[in-house]
Amino acid sequence: MTIHIEDRAHVLGDRLRDRLQSAALLRCTDHDEPVMAVSIHVRENGWFDSVWTTCCDRLEQQAAAIVKARC
Repeated sequence: MTIHIEDRAHVLGDRLRDRLQSAALLRCTDHDEPVMAVSIHVRENGWFDSVWTTCCDRLEQQAAAIVKARC
């Protein structure tokens, strides 16, 4: 899985490392495909936006649920 984190403080990556590793292990049960990539853009107060590249919405929802939107 390709991971891109846009975080000028370089703090978010450390906090998300374990969750991103768990998301990288996911495979789609319908298509047998892994999560391809995620791009994370830091906002304020620990919040961030993530954009996932997956084979389907179900896998994207599973990965997003692991990482969530606040760290």
